[in-house]
Amino acid sequence: MRTPKKITPPQPLTRHPANPIITPDQMPVPCSAVFNAGATWFDGHVLLLLRVENLRREVVFHLARSQDGIHFEIEKEPIHLPLSKTEERYGRGLRFDIRVTEIDGTYYLLYASWIGSYGSVLTISTTKDFKTFETLPYLSEPSNRNGVLFPQKINGLYARLDRPQNVDGTGRIWVNYSPDMVFWGQAMPLNLPVTMWAKHKAGAGCIPVKTPQGWLIVYHATAMTASTENYYLGAALLDLNDPSKVIAAPKDFILAAEKDYECMGQVPNVVFTSGGLVMPDGTFNIYYAGADTRMCLAQTTVPKLVDFCLRANDEVEPQIKANFF
Repeated sequence: MRTPKKITPPQPLTRHPANPIITPDQMPVPCSAVFNAGATWFDGHVLLLLRVENLRREVVFHLARSQDGIHFEIEKEPIHLPLSKTEERYGRGLRFDIRVTEIDGTYYLLYASWIGSYGSVLTISTTKDFKTFETLPYLSEPSNRNGVLFPQKINGLYARLDRPQNVDGTGRIWVNYSPDMVFWGQAMPLNLPVTMWAKHKAGAGCIPVKTPQGWLIVYHATAMTASTENYYLGAALLDLNDPSKVIAAPKDFILAAEKDYECMGQVPNVVFTSGGLVMPDGTFNIYYAGADTRMCLAQTTVPKLVDFCLRANDEVEPQIKANFF
């Protein structure tokens, strides 16, 4: 008797046919790369905060606006974010990988800042109009990056995901809490499983999306090959009241570098997200960078991604016990 062939469920993400949606050639200023954009809704438009590297490889952030979330108009002048006290003393104004969270009409821009030989620290600026910005004096000690702020308080406290780094650049996702955006603590690691595609490091990506089943996160993780560090995107559901608890985390990744625009660039084999938005028609747009060079778009829906996570629910506990850290 023949064993029935196992049918692999389809992946929940679909690359947009217009990919890549923003390239260096489309920028209003000369640059070598445009990637790792934060995303938010503002004034009825999709707003991306693009990480742009000029021809001196200096990093600036440019605003890009869109009505449909696919075709963008990009401002020629970069935004100006004041230096934090940490940056004034030790930094060079090198910022990267911005995330944008709106809470009660204030937009919080959370990004990494390079602080000389110390490495990167998390920094946060706020705005209400994306014209004027205020920067908090401190946010984290080094070395830390991939900071993502939850869109609402949890148990009366602000909450963020981040990635404290080991000396070799690896690290895992932690959750921290704060009463005032200044003092942070109660740090706990997320008990995400360490799969074959996430053995090297993992970091938070899009702003968490609140669902009845839990906080939906899309994160990046990497694995070393003989020649490169390959990046993947994964998804998971976190407990609504304790995000350090993983409700469901599939063993399967949801996106890997396969297309030319993801495999060829200044850093090969990279898919990296720092922004996602739910569109009016229910489409979940995940904006991601291809090869640290250009902006791309993958699409799904929140229910589809939640269902993808829940199908792995029975595998979470034994997987964690076997592979956690």
